[in-house]
Amino acid sequence: MAMRIGVLSDTHVPDRQASIPGSILEGLQGVDLIVHAGDLTCLDVLSVLEKIALVRAVCGNMDSPEVRSKLGETLVFEVCGKSIAVMHGSGSPAETENRARSSFPDADVVIFGHTHRPFVEYRGKTLLLNPGPASGCLYCKPSYAILRLEDDGEKLPTAQIYRL
Repeated sequence: MAMRIGVLSDTHVPDRQASIPGSILEGLQGVDLIVHAGDLTCLDVLSVLEKIALVRAVCGNMDSPEVRSKLGETLVFEVCGKSIAVMHGSGSPAETENRARSSFPDADVVIFGHTHRPFVEYRGKTLLLNPGPASGCLYCKPSYAILRLEDDGEKLPTAQIYRL
């Protein structure tokens, strides 16, 4: 069985945008699961995403105390026999990417945010994925990713980033 997972981060609602862009919500239609890698800013983001699919999320450095009280800083779970690790990140882009690489050495997929830089890279058999900021930023357009997992233990996970 194949699984499609919508991945987003850094929505920053309502601080930087009033809501998640409609084109991102449209792109997430039909996914089996949504993963949010932090900086939701408010819990309303979860309510919107939960209308589309089950949501797994972590908090980020810009999240409100309310969000932080509901979500952990890291999350590890299994889907289709693959280990998925999620964190937000902190510090410089290089520090965040290095921490994502080193914090979960046994994960099949490591999802992270914070840097506002869309990023897909294999390190050995581990897929590192940063969907970029759903809110966009000064130097990049809003983006999200679709992660594809196969039940077949031989096939590596794949991801594609979509920029608006």
